[in-house]
Amino acid sequence: MSDEGKPIQPEHAIKKVIWRGSVSVGSTLETATTWSITGVAAITALLISNLHSMLTVVAIGRVRIVVILLTTSILMGAVSKVIGMALTAGLKTVRELEDTFGTEQYQRLMGQATIAPRQLVKELAEPYVWPLSILTRRSGERGLTDYLSADRSFVRLFCIQLYFNGLHGLCAVAALLTLAFSL
Repeated sequence: MSDEGKPIQPEHAIKKVIWRGSVSVGSTLETATTWSITGVAAITALLISNLHSMLTVVAIGRVRIVVILLTTSILMGAVSKVIGMALTAGLKTVRELEDTFGTEQYQRLMGQATIAPRQLVKELAEPYVWPLSILTRRSGERGLTDYLSADRSFVRLFCIQLYFNGLHGLCAVAALLTLAFSL
């Protein structure tokens, strides 16, 4: 069922508030990830800078596994952080757009529009280079038929952020446990 041309329903507003509330946790998670990435990077640097000393206590194969796990942890944390930054910026942009589009002045202006919404979406996507132009156009077209499409995308991104953050933590813990049991 398409939302196109219909007024926003109360259930749309309820879903937006709940979904955006849960997704807004992503910015806090992103900040926490910054600190955990820093800690893992410090441990990695300490380990590598004292590699000769470590090799007298721990087998080289184990050290290699620990370094790989720590590096993987940093990579997973970085991906989680980038997704968190995208979520924060995306939520801010959507809220600003809704504040602008919700004004009476904007509603009057749109009532005087001489272009169809689908054509406007195509023209908005034109200046972007491929593949962003295609993604922008598709996103705009989805927004015309599903008023909650942006919020659904935010929720999916938030879930991906959580998974990468979990992998970041698991790899770091696995590395430290491997190191501890190798002593």
